[in-house]
Amino acid sequence: MTTIEIARRLSRWVGTAVLLSAAACSPASEGDDPALRTPIVPPSVGAAPSATAPGATAAGSAAPAWPAAAPNPPGAAPTPGSQSPGAGVAAPGGAAATPGAMAGSVQSAGAAPYSQLPDGRGGFNIEQVSYAAVTGFDKAASLAAFQSTLYPILRENCSACHSTDTRAQAPIHADVDPALAHEYALTRLNPYTPEDSKFVVRQLIDRHHCFGSSCKDSGAKILSAVQAWATAIKGSMPEAGATMPKATAVPEQQVTQWIAADKANLKAGDADFVVYVSLHEMQNAGLSADRLNVARAGLSKALNSTARWAPKVVNPVDINGMGIVYRFDTRDYWGYNKGVKQLIYGGSDDDIFAGSHTDTLRFRFNFAKEISADPNFAKTIWNRVKQGSIDAYKQNGKTVNVAGFKAEYVEAGQLIYTLSRPDVYNTIMSLPTYATELETELGVIKKGDYKSYEYRIIDEAITIDSRFVLRANTTTGGFYYKTFDLFALGGEQVFPFREHPIPKFVSSAGAVPTDLSLIASLLQPTGGAPANCNASTKSGGFTLCTNYTGDNGVQQQASEIIWDMPNGLQGYAIYGGLNQRRVDAFSFIVHDPRRLLNASDAAIACRGPASARAACAAKAVIPSEIRLMTGGSCMSCHIDGMNRMGNDFRDQLDNKTLQQVSWLGDADMEAKVREVYPPTAMVRPQIEQDRKPYFDAMAQIRGGMILGQNQNLYVEPIGWGFEWAQKFYKYTDTISN
Repeated sequence: MTTIEIARRLSRWVGTAVLLSAAACSPASEGDDPALRTPIVPPSVGAAPSATAPGATAAGSAAPAWPAAAPNPPGAAPTPGSQSPGAGVAAPGGAAATPGAMAGSVQSAGAAPYSQLPDGRGGFNIEQVSYAAVTGFDKAASLAAFQSTLYPILRENCSACHSTDTRAQAPIHADVDPALAHEYALTRLNPYTPEDSKFVVRQLIDRHHCFGSSCKDSGAKILSAVQAWATAIKGSMPEAGATMPKATAVPEQQVTQWIAADKANLKAGDADFVVYVSLHEMQNAGLSADRLNVARAGLSKALNSTARWAPKVVNPVDINGMGIVYRFDTRDYWGYNKGVKQLIYGGSDDDIFAGSHTDTLRFRFNFAKEISADPNFAKTIWNRVKQGSIDAYKQNGKTVNVAGFKAEYVEAGQLIYTLSRPDVYNTIMSLPTYATELETELGVIKKGDYKSYEYRIIDEAITIDSRFVLRANTTTGGFYYKTFDLFALGGEQVFPFREHPIPKFVSSAGAVPTDLSLIASLLQPTGGAPANCNASTKSGGFTLCTNYTGDNGVQQQASEIIWDMPNGLQGYAIYGGLNQRRVDAFSFIVHDPRRLLNASDAAIACRGPASARAACAAKAVIPSEIRLMTGGSCMSCHIDGMNRMGNDFRDQLDNKTLQQVSWLGDADMEAKVREVYPPTAMVRPQIEQDRKPYFDAMAQIRGGMILGQNQNLYVEPIGWGFEWAQKFYKYTDTISN
């Protein structure tokens, strides 16, 4: 298979606009962003099954002797509703494991462990992949193979950033010490499907500092080395767990029989809340055992990622130990509420401001202060999920895409797909029309002025221009991140936050200055342009300021928001220049490289300050208007929760390399900046701390859903799941869906 064929088969589901980190090699930028986004090679949907494995039953032949349903097999999750919604709500994030003094494996909540690796600066980084519990894995043999295959390439091309003798940017997979480099590299290798390895996607999809004549060329070199390494360790790598041979056909009649048998054992009153999910279509399509494990994990992650107020992770129950049909109780995910009495329209802000849903502008949830049990809310949410994308963005053709919802069950890929659609996600997560109400509900701590938050400026992020980020604490002990990502149209706009680093909070439709919610960036004047605006009309007839004015009004920006939910996973939202909720982010703010496989290397890699983009801007042409989407893009992007970042701006101030700002030398101004812009040395440990609740939650999902001894998850399962559904059901890939 050629590298371009691999690239075309890799998943296109990354949520690039919500990446709160830098993708470039710089003193403050973490090179692991967006490497945390793992590619997938989806199966050939509808293709003939592979040769029948020994003991398997070929499609079309006599059906195997299937077992009868056995409710709650050993090791399964609790019976539906057993977590007793409302019996007590845990603190957000739960109790995360605390790294000890030595590197190694951290056991998390009795589930699969995660790795804790030295960061080269006296601290630790944490990674989800760990081989501490994988019996028989020969680490010494793996190290030797790594040193003779991939390591020389990494040292030659990546050590300027990813080594402790340089910038120590995680992952430190090119370290001067091959043993430490090997520990990090193992977290980025997919031993079952090497072409899915993060090393490969960084070249073929993300086009991250490609070192060959093209990203295709460097990707081929990386792929060859990764394949050689994976081949060398195959003998000590346990096979993925499976309950039946590959491509053994499971008839739908068998699925419904299993479900009927399980229903007979349900407790009185539970039936109205129980839903069955089947993976038999994936099994019948010939998915490998490791791919079915991805699907199982994706099912649980999608449910728990949309469980807005649930106190803990709950895995669906395998009804008979076959790993094909699962049941879940909707109360475990959506049986909690904060006073929401009705769901609101979840679609485009175009329809909210100028279409048929302008009533949404006046709507407020008026959230309750406390979370309470509400079984009826679970029914309301599930009824909305079953409707599919009824609020789809108007340019998406109003397709609801619900072919996988059956009378007795829902197909697993379909459910993952639906839960991650922007309009469905906005609605069932009760995301309010304006960010101010979300911030109040989350308990974002605001102290009355700009000192409420910490700020970062990242020179080269996943956004086209530089990125401005704020981080806040919440009253529940959690975190809240919000970015302000600017339009980048023809290089005319001047990124304002270096010259104006102390943010000015302004008024617009969704905020007033005292809300401390909307920051002035570049104005999009709706009337006359201010004097020093330097207005341009080169963008579709819109008048856009290219210089900073600090005025109230519509700002040229999108905001990506991330917070930690009570169960440890993360909530996501995209808000716009009026502080209003959106379904997507414009392609002239951010590119999603996995949705732009046909774009040139220059189009994807041309990012950073306008001065840095001058040389490549002419070639940075995006072939189609495909946007990043709320929900699916975000969840599938953040495979490790918070993606790493630094603070280029503060480091440049300290290193005396900051240029083209008028306030340098002003002692008062420099003191103000240093007070609210922490250096990278402080940002990095904070990010690792913010990753822990997510790691703990994902450890519970991996430990409960992945079959077999090796419970590592090498790909992001929600993205894999919804792409599988798109291909299987032939759903059209549209602007923001």
